[in-house]
Amino acid sequence: MRRIRFFSTAEEVAGADIEKDIAVVADVLRATSTIVTALANGCKMVLPVEHVQEAREAAAQYAKDKVILGGERRGKLIDGFDFGNSPQDYAPEAVGGRVVITTTTNGTKALVYSARAKESLVLSFLNMSAIRDYIIEKDRDVALIAAGIYGKYSIEDSVCCGMLLHELIKLAPNDFCFDRNATDVFKVSRDYIGRVDDLLQTSPHGSFLRQINYESDLAVCARVDAYPIVPLYKEGYIKIIEQ
Repeated sequence: MRRIRFFSTAEEVAGADIEKDIAVVADVLRATSTIVTALANGCKMVLPVEHVQEAREAAAQYAKDKVILGGERRGKLIDGFDFGNSPQDYAPEAVGGRVVITTTTNGTKALVYSARAKESLVLSFLNMSAIRDYIIEKDRDVALIAAGIYGKYSIEDSVCCGMLLHELIKLAPNDFCFDRNATDVFKVSRDYIGRVDDLLQTSPHGSFLRQINYESDLAVCARVDAYPIVPLYKEGYIKIIEQ
Protein backbone atom coordinates (compact mmCIF):
# COMPACT_ATOMS: atom_id res chain seq x y z
CA MET A 1 0.00 0.00 0.00
CA ARG A 2 1.35 3.40 -0.99
CA ARG A 3 1.55 6.30 1.43
CA ILE A 4 0.23 9.76 0.58
CA ARG A 5 1.35 12.75 2.62
CA PHE A 6 -0.07 16.25 2.31
CA PHE A 7 1.88 19.49 2.81
CA SER A 8 -0.24 22.64 3.07
CA THR A 9 2.47 25.14 2.04
CA ALA A 10 5.71 25.20 0.08
CA GLU A 11 7.60 25.90 3.30
CA GLU A 12 6.31 22.71 4.94
CA VAL A 13 7.94 20.52 2.33
CA ALA A 14 11.28 22.36 2.33
CA GLY A 15 12.94 19.99 4.81
CA ALA A 16 10.77 16.91 4.34
CA ASP A 17 12.07 13.54 3.20
CA ILE A 18 10.47 13.24 -0.24
CA GLU A 19 13.40 11.89 -2.25
CA LYS A 20 11.69 8.56 -3.06
CA ASP A 21 8.22 10.03 -3.66
CA ILE A 22 6.23 11.36 -6.55
CA ALA A 23 5.73 15.01 -5.63
CA VAL A 24 2.58 16.70 -6.93
CA VAL A 25 2.44 20.51 -6.72
CA ALA A 26 -0.75 22.59 -6.91
CA ASP A 27 -0.98 26.38 -7.15
CA VAL A 28 -4.42 26.71 -8.68
CA LEU A 29 -4.52 30.53 -8.69
CA ARG A 30 -2.56 30.65 -10.82
CA ALA A 31 0.94 29.28 -11.37
CA THR A 32 0.24 25.61 -12.05
CA SER A 33 -2.88 26.44 -14.08
CA THR A 34 -0.79 28.76 -16.22
CA ILE A 35 2.03 26.25 -16.64
CA VAL A 36 -0.41 23.53 -17.70
CA THR A 37 -2.07 25.92 -20.15
CA ALA A 38 1.24 27.04 -21.69
CA LEU A 39 2.37 23.44 -22.21
CA ALA A 40 -1.00 22.37 -23.63
CA ASN A 41 -0.82 25.31 -26.02
CA GLY A 42 2.51 24.22 -27.47
CA CYS A 43 5.29 25.88 -25.56
CA LYS A 44 8.55 23.94 -25.78
CA MET A 45 9.10 23.80 -22.01
CA VAL A 46 8.68 25.85 -18.85
CA LEU A 47 11.53 26.89 -16.58
CA PRO A 48 10.23 27.82 -13.10
CA VAL A 49 12.57 29.87 -10.91
CA GLU A 50 12.21 31.36 -7.47
CA HIS A 51 13.58 34.88 -7.95
CA VAL A 52 12.96 37.72 -10.42
CA GLN A 53 16.63 38.35 -11.22
CA GLU A 54 17.14 34.63 -11.74
CA ALA A 55 14.35 34.68 -14.32
CA ARG A 56 15.89 37.64 -16.15
CA GLU A 57 19.30 35.95 -16.25
CA ALA A 58 17.80 32.72 -17.56
CA ALA A 59 15.89 34.57 -20.29
CA ALA A 60 19.07 36.28 -21.41
CA GLN A 61 20.43 32.89 -22.52
CA TYR A 62 17.87 32.68 -25.34
CA ALA A 63 17.17 34.66 -28.49
CA LYS A 64 14.38 37.12 -27.77
CA ASP A 65 11.96 35.49 -30.21
CA LYS A 66 12.50 32.06 -28.60
CA VAL A 67 11.63 32.89 -24.99
CA ILE A 68 8.78 34.35 -22.97
CA LEU A 69 9.45 35.88 -19.58
CA GLY A 70 6.38 35.58 -17.39
CA GLY A 71 5.27 35.73 -13.79
CA GLU A 72 3.99 37.96 -11.05
CA ARG A 73 4.56 39.46 -7.67
CA ARG A 74 1.47 39.93 -5.52
CA GLY A 75 -0.64 39.03 -8.54
CA LYS A 76 0.65 41.74 -10.86
CA LEU A 77 2.94 41.83 -13.91
CA ILE A 78 6.63 42.24 -13.10
CA ASP A 79 8.28 45.27 -14.68
CA GLY A 80 9.91 44.35 -17.98
CA PHE A 81 8.29 40.91 -18.26
CA ASP A 82 6.37 39.83 -21.34
CA PHE A 83 3.39 38.33 -19.51
CA GLY A 84 1.99 38.06 -16.04
CA ASN A 85 0.55 34.93 -14.45
CA SER A 86 -2.77 34.76 -16.31
CA PRO A 87 -3.31 31.52 -18.22
CA GLN A 88 -5.16 33.58 -20.81
CA ASP A 89 -1.90 35.24 -21.84
CA TYR A 90 -0.34 31.93 -22.88
CA ALA A 91 -2.31 31.29 -26.05
CA PRO A 92 -0.95 29.01 -28.81
CA GLU A 93 0.05 31.91 -31.03
CA ALA A 94 2.03 33.44 -28.15
CA VAL A 95 3.82 30.39 -26.76
CA GLY A 96 4.05 27.87 -29.59
CA GLY A 97 7.59 26.48 -29.85
CA ARG A 98 8.98 28.88 -27.25
CA VAL A 99 10.53 28.46 -23.82
CA VAL A 100 8.54 30.01 -20.97
CA ILE A 101 10.52 31.21 -17.96
CA THR A 102 8.33 32.00 -14.99
CA THR A 103 8.62 33.20 -11.41
CA THR A 104 5.65 33.65 -9.10
CA THR A 105 5.04 34.54 -5.49
CA ASN A 106 4.14 31.05 -4.31
CA GLY A 107 3.92 28.38 -7.02
CA THR A 108 7.41 28.39 -8.46
CA LYS A 109 8.87 28.25 -4.96
CA ALA A 110 6.84 25.10 -4.27
CA LEU A 111 8.06 23.57 -7.52
CA VAL A 112 11.70 24.34 -6.75
CA TYR A 113 11.29 22.76 -3.29
CA SER A 114 9.69 19.67 -4.87
CA ALA A 115 12.66 19.01 -7.15
CA ARG A 116 14.26 16.62 -4.63
CA ALA A 117 11.52 14.06 -5.25
CA LYS A 118 11.97 11.10 -7.55
CA GLU A 119 9.47 12.75 -9.86
CA SER A 120 7.74 16.11 -9.58
CA LEU A 121 4.41 16.73 -11.33
CA VAL A 122 2.38 19.89 -11.94
CA LEU A 123 -1.25 19.69 -10.80
CA SER A 124 -4.24 21.94 -11.44
CA PHE A 125 -7.93 21.35 -11.89
CA LEU A 126 -7.21 21.55 -15.62
CA ASN A 127 -5.28 18.25 -15.71
CA MET A 128 -6.45 16.35 -12.63
CA SER A 129 -7.50 13.09 -14.28
CA ALA A 130 -4.25 12.83 -16.21
CA ILE A 131 -2.25 13.23 -12.99
CA ARG A 132 -4.49 10.67 -11.27
CA ASP A 133 -3.92 8.09 -14.00
CA TYR A 134 -0.17 8.62 -13.95
CA ILE A 135 0.06 8.16 -10.18
CA ILE A 136 -2.02 4.99 -10.28
CA GLU A 137 0.37 3.50 -12.84
CA LYS A 138 3.40 4.12 -10.62
CA ASP A 139 4.40 2.13 -7.54
CA ARG A 140 5.54 5.05 -5.40
CA ASP A 141 4.53 7.01 -2.34
CA VAL A 142 3.12 10.47 -3.04
CA ALA A 143 3.85 13.90 -1.55
CA LEU A 144 0.97 16.27 -2.29
CA ILE A 145 2.13 19.89 -2.02
CA ALA A 146 -0.23 22.86 -1.89
CA ALA A 147 1.76 25.99 -2.69
CA GLY A 148 -0.19 28.12 -0.22
CA ILE A 149 -0.14 31.92 -0.06
CA TYR A 150 2.81 33.73 1.53
CA GLY A 151 3.57 30.64 3.61
CA LYS A 152 -0.01 30.19 4.77
CA TYR A 153 -2.88 27.82 3.98
CA SER A 154 -4.70 28.25 0.66
CA ILE A 155 -8.10 26.62 0.41
CA GLU A 156 -8.11 26.27 -3.38
CA ASP A 157 -4.70 24.55 -3.48
CA SER A 158 -5.62 22.26 -0.60
CA VAL A 159 -9.00 21.33 -2.09
CA CYS A 160 -7.37 20.60 -5.45
CA CYS A 161 -5.06 18.14 -3.69
CA GLY A 162 -8.01 16.70 -1.76
CA MET A 163 -10.03 16.18 -4.92
CA LEU A 164 -7.09 14.31 -6.41
CA LEU A 165 -7.25 12.01 -3.38
CA HIS A 166 -10.94 11.36 -4.08
CA GLU A 167 -10.10 10.53 -7.69
CA LEU A 168 -7.35 8.11 -6.65
CA ILE A 169 -9.56 6.32 -4.15
CA LYS A 170 -12.38 6.08 -6.67
CA LEU A 171 -10.22 4.10 -9.11
CA ALA A 172 -7.86 2.35 -6.69
CA PRO A 173 -9.63 2.11 -3.31
CA ASN A 174 -7.16 -0.35 -1.76
CA ASP A 175 -3.88 1.06 -3.06
CA PHE A 176 -3.30 4.10 -0.85
CA CYS A 177 -3.12 5.11 2.80
CA PHE A 178 -3.22 8.76 3.92
CA ASP A 179 -1.31 10.56 6.63
CA ARG A 180 -3.34 12.72 9.03
CA ASN A 181 -3.00 15.88 6.95
CA ALA A 182 -4.07 14.08 3.78
CA THR A 183 -7.06 12.60 5.63
CA ASP A 184 -8.08 16.09 6.77
CA VAL A 185 -7.87 17.61 3.30
CA PHE A 186 -9.72 14.62 1.85
CA LYS A 187 -12.62 15.44 4.18
CA VAL A 188 -12.54 19.19 3.53
CA SER A 189 -12.53 18.77 -0.24
CA ARG A 190 -15.66 16.59 -0.24
CA ASP A 191 -17.88 19.66 0.08
CA TYR A 192 -16.46 21.18 -3.12
CA ILE A 193 -16.74 18.25 -5.50
CA GLY A 194 -18.68 19.54 -8.52
CA ARG A 195 -18.34 23.11 -7.22
CA VAL A 196 -14.89 24.15 -8.35
CA ASP A 197 -16.10 27.42 -9.85
CA ASP A 198 -17.80 28.34 -6.56
CA LEU A 199 -14.63 27.45 -4.68
CA LEU A 200 -12.47 29.79 -6.74
CA GLN A 201 -15.01 32.61 -6.78
CA THR A 202 -15.39 32.59 -2.98
CA SER A 203 -11.82 31.84 -1.89
CA PRO A 204 -9.79 34.69 -0.37
CA HIS A 205 -7.30 34.62 -3.22
CA GLY A 206 -10.12 34.56 -5.76
CA SER A 207 -11.47 37.71 -4.13
CA PHE A 208 -8.02 39.29 -4.35
CA LEU A 209 -7.76 38.49 -8.05
CA ARG A 210 -11.13 40.13 -8.65
CA GLN A 211 -9.88 43.24 -6.88
CA ILE A 212 -6.88 43.51 -9.20
CA ASN A 213 -9.00 42.87 -12.32
CA TYR A 214 -8.23 39.21 -13.00
CA GLU A 215 -11.72 37.89 -12.32
CA SER A 216 -11.92 36.19 -15.73
CA ASP A 217 -9.03 33.92 -14.75
CA LEU A 218 -11.17 32.25 -12.09
CA ALA A 219 -13.44 30.53 -14.60
CA VAL A 220 -10.47 29.57 -16.76
CA CYS A 221 -8.70 27.88 -13.82
CA ALA A 222 -11.91 26.05 -12.80
CA ARG A 223 -12.20 23.97 -16.01
CA VAL A 224 -11.75 20.46 -14.67
CA ASP A 225 -9.85 18.15 -17.07
CA ALA A 226 -9.51 20.72 -19.84
CA TYR A 227 -6.09 19.33 -20.76
CA PRO A 228 -5.15 15.61 -20.58
CA ILE A 229 -1.44 16.24 -19.96
CA VAL A 230 1.11 15.27 -17.30
CA PRO A 231 3.80 17.96 -16.87
CA LEU A 232 7.03 16.60 -15.34
CA TYR A 233 9.51 18.92 -13.62
CA LYS A 234 12.98 17.47 -14.14
CA GLU A 235 16.48 18.96 -14.28
CA GLY A 236 15.10 22.46 -13.98
CA TYR A 237 12.50 22.27 -16.74
CA ILE A 238 8.87 21.24 -17.05
CA LYS A 239 7.83 19.22 -20.10
CA ILE A 240 4.85 17.09 -20.98
CA ILE A 241 5.36 13.37 -20.44
CA GLU A 242 4.61 11.61 -23.69
CA GLN A 243 2.34 8.65 -22.94
